[in-house]
Amino acid sequence: MPRVTTILIVLALCIATVVCTPTCGPNAIFSNCASACPITCKNYLNPPKLCIQVCVKRCTCLNGRILNNKGECVLPNECY
Repeated sequence: MPRVTTILIVLALCIATVVCTPTCGPNAIFSNCASACPITCKNYLNPPKLCIQVCVKRCTCLNGRILNNKGECVLPNECY
């Protein structure tokens, strides 16, 4: 009986990991260790010089895109 319980717990954890992983928008991917100081349209021309070195679980932009004020990943020239 304990073996069945262990298998069920492991299975539940695996399912929870898949189900609980956020779905990211276009041009973004989920990361378990993203920067705590992402580049955004607001700070693109003056990015943070100091940033704490802590992993943050969140979606990150791909291919040179940055976050706009809606949380979407856009090219820098699409910010304004």
